[in-house]
Amino acid sequence: MNIYNDPLIYIKGPPVFHLPPREKVDIQMEEQVIEKEQEPVRVQDESTSIYELRTSMNDKTLAIFEKLKFLAKPFQRKVYRPLVFHFEDGSLLQGEVEKVEDGRVTFFVGAGELMTYPVEQVERIIWRGVEMK
Repeated sequence: MNIYNDPLIYIKGPPVFHLPPREKVDIQMEEQVIEKEQEPVRVQDESTSIYELRTSMNDKTLAIFEKLKFLAKPFQRKVYRPLVFHFEDGSLLQGEVEKVEDGRVTFFVGAGELMTYPVEQVERIIWRGVEMK
């Protein structure tokens, strides 16, 4: 053995064999053909409620709706604090997003108090003094 054949690192595991590029392509294509032949035909039902909701909102409201859905997840609720929500009428609300459904958003305002507003009324979301993009 010489310096060029010595392994650089030893890893305990099964042996790995490298195939030339042409053989790799042939094997991958064979696997795809086999998978397609074995795949059963599935019938999927589509829900139209999401599509109706999204078509009724303009682009700005849809972007805020997506942000609110993101902020309603448990991890994001803990990370994105404090949040300040600005509404169309000029009012402000500081809190967390509890849930978003059917075009309405529920905010957790502290001490177990929940407030629900239509998504269309939320104008912008501020986190640490900067508007969320």
